[in-house]
Amino acid sequence: MPLNTLEIENSLNRIKNFIVNTPTISNEILNKKIGASVFFKCDNLQKTLSFKARGAFNSILSYQEKHDGKFPEKIVAVSSGNHAQAISYVCKLFKIPALIYMAKNTPSVKVIATKANGAEVILCEKRADANQWAQEKTAEGYFFIHPSANDDVIAGQGTSCLEALLEIGEIDAIFAPCGGGGLVSGCYFAAEKLSEKAKIFGCEPLNANDAAKSLRNGKIFSFTESPNTIADGARTLALLEPCFSYLKKISGILEISEEEIIFWQKEFLAATSMLIEPTSALAIAGAAQYAKNNSHAFNQKLLVIISGGNV
Repeated sequence: MPLNTLEIENSLNRIKNFIVNTPTISNEILNKKIGASVFFKCDNLQKTLSFKARGAFNSILSYQEKHDGKFPEKIVAVSSGNHAQAISYVCKLFKIPALIYMAKNTPSVKVIATKANGAEVILCEKRADANQWAQEKTAEGYFFIHPSANDDVIAGQGTSCLEALLEIGEIDAIFAPCGGGGLVSGCYFAAEKLSEKAKIFGCEPLNANDAAKSLRNGKIFSFTESPNTIADGARTLALLEPCFSYLKKISGILEISEEEIIFWQKEFLAATSMLIEPTSALAIAGAAQYAKNNSHAFNQKLLVIISGGNV
């Protein structure tokens, strides 16, 4: 089925017994600082402490539906951390062998957590090598689950936004971190009917702005080396299809400086006592940037997806 709101709803029904319906909160201190009525979908409280559990569960359970109840024999993935933890967690639950390629600059806490779930982890000097090796493993019988360029993953990730919209109703604008573009794409389809007038913004590090450059130039831009940003979840080299096509439908990509990322990570901690990872702070910074440039924002409802809490 092509991605749409119904497919996001189907995905939520598929995974709801395996994930947490995480809280959507508002905070008076942050509302005043941002200048709008802001709702934060706290997927930092999700299984494996990130929204990635949603896509991992949906891709593997969808595979099971399509193959007469059988799971993949073995799974391979590439990840900067959160996708790795999610895939390894789901594979441990369903007793599926997992091989994960991770970059050597991945935060050690994420590598340790992935290994703790029983996955075999191979650290790579270059992200491009990891991508190539993972693709080659499919010829050996592995089921490859890409962290973003996979419709089942995107649909699963979109359930985060869907849950929030089902709880709070229509919204004026939605902000989500943008690495590979899967979460932002999922938000677009989740809002397609439930909040069809909502503007959708991907929020990307200025230092790792491949999505922004791709949309500006009308063709996919790729970094040759992993970008230097504190937001490790957004250190992707390039968008892939189908995400590039989906991101052409959204309202835009907001580029966030390293200083803004750090500032809003600290502000969220001070206001809520929740420590979130820098990638999550991208979306808060994006909402603040939007409110600053929109004189009507103080009358608007904004939704921010807090993507993870693996610090």
